[in-house]
Amino acid sequence: QAGVSPALVMKDLASNAEFFAQFAKDGGGNIIQAGIAARKLGLEMSAVAGISESLLDFETSIESQMEASLLLGRQINLDRARQLALAGDQEGVMQEILKQVGGEAEFNKMNVIQRKALAQSVGVNVEQLSRLVRNNTAGATGAAAGAAMGGGSNTQVGLLEQLVTVGTKTNKIF
Repeated sequence: QAGVSPALVMKDLASNAEFFAQFAKDGGGNIIQAGIAARKLGLEMSAVAGISESLLDFETSIESQMEASLLLGRQINLDRARQLALAGDQEGVMQEILKQVGGEAEFNKMNVIQRKALAQSVGVNVEQLSRLVRNNTAGATGAAAGAAMGGGSNTQVGLLEQLVTVGTKTNKIF
């Protein structure tokens, strides 16, 4: 239903068990939603983990934020993203990052130094930042592949939703 492959999201969760253990709340539903949001943007869960870890390294994060603001000539404020990362709201972190980095047209006007500084300020590399601002060309490909799967994809999404519901009700991490 979200236009991403549940198998890819589950693979991301499995390969980022430490991140899952650190940030999971309500049976892990928040992390699953973050994984879905990341896939929609063409990123893997490891990128979300990197963003959160980068934001929670407060001193370095604030320094990178200030450097990016100076180089871009506009204010970048990642305070809300840091708060969300600390609270474990990874999906909210991704949304806040998108608000701060701007759109594709603005990104295309940046020089290489500005792009590097902005990427560093949010804890990703320039290629990942490019995916974020393009609003997921890779995710659109994944959505098309998911649609091509037909009913099997809906079954996988249904199973994923059931896992989240069971995990939430039992308050256990699966």
